[in-house]
Amino acid sequence: MPHPAADRWNTRYDAEGEQWLARQPRQLLIDYAHFLPPTGLALDAACGVATNGLFLAQRGLRVIALDISEIALRLAKRRAESLTLPIFPAVYDLADPWLPPEIFDVILNFHFLERGTFPVYQRALKAGGILIFETFLQTGEDILFPDYYLTSGELVRAFQDFEILHSTESPLPGIEKVTSQLVARKPNTLKA
Repeated sequence: MPHPAADRWNTRYDAEGEQWLARQPRQLLIDYAHFLPPTGLALDAACGVATNGLFLAQRGLRVIALDISEIALRLAKRRAESLTLPIFPAVYDLADPWLPPEIFDVILNFHFLERGTFPVYQRALKAGGILIFETFLQTGEDILFPDYYLTSGELVRAFQDFEILHSTESPLPGIEKVTSQLVARKPNTLKA
């Protein structure tokens, strides 16, 4: 049975794939890259063409790239192979997430929200692992799909047991959207 979100994103990446590949890694990732380990395993969740995952792979990490769009992942795989980078793409619907416990050194989540991933990410990170999360914040009542937007402070509350390295809620330059950003480290004492 076709998946509506997969169909929508496949159509978009089929039409705009080269534009997505031309994008730079998210500024939040670049700004806080000094917290990343030099080696290990990373998850690029809802990765699209894995621009952020490629950035991690260039820094020495092996990257599992998950997305619902097969076309986006094919583009990511082609780019990774051309650069001989360790990116391992898999089609995966994060609407019903499961990840093995304490396996990832880094988890990235950019502009995607599925609240069910919060406890999954907490368990899937190793002690000392880094979470870099940025997605849209609800700023008004007129949002068509409010479940796709965080409420103010929600991200920090969801990861309150982590060491918060950076947290902010701020407008994106040039568009009328506000993002919530979080960079956090799983403490050594927090169990999966």
